Amino acid sequence: MLRNTLKHALQEGRAVFGVGLTGPIDLPTLRIVADAGVEWIFTDLEHGSLDISELLTVVQAADILGMCAVPRIPSLEYHWVARALDTGALSVMVPRVESAAQAELAVQWCKFPPVGVRGQGSPSFLSYASVSGPDSVEISNRETLVAVQIETAAGVRHVEEIAAVPGVDVLFIGPRDLSISLGHPGDSLAEDAVAAYRKVCDVARARGLAVGIVWEAAQTAFLYEMGVRMFSCGSALGYMRAGVNAAQKAFRQQIEGA
Repeated sequence: MLRNTLKHALQEGRAVFGVGLTGPIDLPTLRIVADAGVEWIFTDLEHGSLDISELLTVVQAADILGMCAVPRIPSLEYHWVARALDTGALSVMVPRVESAAQAELAVQWCKFPPVGVRGQGSPSFLSYASVSGPDSVEISNRETLVAVQIETAAGVRHVEEIAAVPGVDVLFIGPRDLSISLGHPGDSLAEDAVAAYRKVCDVARARGLAVGIVWEAAQTAFLYEMGVRMFSCGSALGYMRAGVNAAQKAFRQQIEGA
């Protein structure tokens, strides 16, 4: 992928629909996901069971199918940033960002010199490998999306400094961990949680950044009105499970009613 369609959609202010992926998934399933209109895949290396070789398959297949895979790395370490990007991904999500210094590291490691300090390797895995070395650096620096997660009370307190870091593209809210950090686990609609979402959106708007969140698809209108545009709604495997469960339930109702 030479153009990060997710990044450009967010720059245009368009809402984008994504689903989460926490475990291995095959190409036929990815085709179903793409045909359903999914625009990006929240590919979780922090909590999921995916390993780096499986991430490579997802990133390359998603690219071919017109979707953007966004790997969430396990932690803010250079090798995780570099390896995720070397699969060909043009986006990285960094968890638990609580300071401008952490955001600066994320940007530096995502960008080649002179913008950052990323090293270039494994060109056969890079989606822009067919272009020259200088062009690949320019394309990557321009198209790579850097998303930092705001998922703690400390992250919310420091969100203005985080948002001021050049090269940050998305402030991505983690509502579940934020609810725990705020002292009411699981209550993502608590008054202080909603106030935190609004603060993140206000700061992002002032800086020209996008805001993302993990949320239920049927309850996104109020977040869209706040300014959220990058939505991860449920998981691909969860939707499959729900579909099979619904079919099984309908089957049992028919049999028991016969």
